[in-house]
Amino acid sequence: MSTLTFLLVLSSALLHASWNFIAKKHAGNYSIIYLSFCISSIITSLLAIPHLREVELNPNLIVLLIATGVFHAVYGFVLTFTYKNGDISTLYPIVRGSGIAGAVVLSLVILHEVVTTSSASGVAMVVSGIAILSYRRNRKATSPKGIFLALVCGSLIMSYTIMDKMLVAEIHPIPVLAASQVISTLMFLPYVIKSRMTEMRLTLRTLMKPTVSISIIATSSYLIILYVMQIAPVSRIVAVREASVVFGAIAGYALLKEDFSKTRLIGVVFVMLGIILVKL
Repeated sequence: MSTLTFLLVLSSALLHASWNFIAKKHAGNYSIIYLSFCISSIITSLLAIPHLREVELNPNLIVLLIATGVFHAVYGFVLTFTYKNGDISTLYPIVRGSGIAGAVVLSLVILHEVVTTSSASGVAMVVSGIAILSYRRNRKATSPKGIFLALVCGSLIMSYTIMDKMLVAEIHPIPVLAASQVISTLMFLPYVIKSRMTEMRLTLRTLMKPTVSISIIATSSYLIILYVMQIAPVSRIVAVREASVVFGAIAGYALLKEDFSKTRLIGVVFVMLGIILVKL
């Protein structure tokens, strides 16, 4: 992995941890996530217009575009309620750790990627570090429901990561992201109209700043990853991007006063050493 690619993925990781931190502060408010999808769909659709001439769709690509949009939408929906059931410093590593493990396995099986010994060791260290970061002797702050939802989020991440890798091999990243955002917006529109209108109106009046922040930060973060997917293997990208769990754990400790024990420090060290091995 080149130095530029490495730095781009690290930047994406920092952005990803940032918007998840904002989402945690407003856990349970789905309208923030939904409105961020709406804003992102408008921005990315406008950006996609110059690239539409290059897009040559076939049935397989259409199915992938719809599927990744659905998976992204469900991920955003489930994530909202995941953080309502525990500490971000516990749940975020589970979300990301299960996602990376699954994505690496699928990249080997479906995409037939070749992983060097150094990269494989690095991925193993990252996953181990994430497991350590998510460990707690006292689980009172994080319910079994929260852990289950975090694992669901991880399975969604590994699925749409592989689909997006396949898509950007054929289509420019911006139309891919635009299609995903538009589908996500349309998919949950009936639910929002039926069950979330009061919350939506309140969010529009009082919480537009965090909503716009999530939209811009999340869109920027994943667009970077889509571009990088065109030039680097998924297994390396997802491993390096897990620097986000370190940023998330630090933010949880520093800003939300969540626990950060010696065990978690060991987890941070494992993740960082693993990322270095993947870079090599």
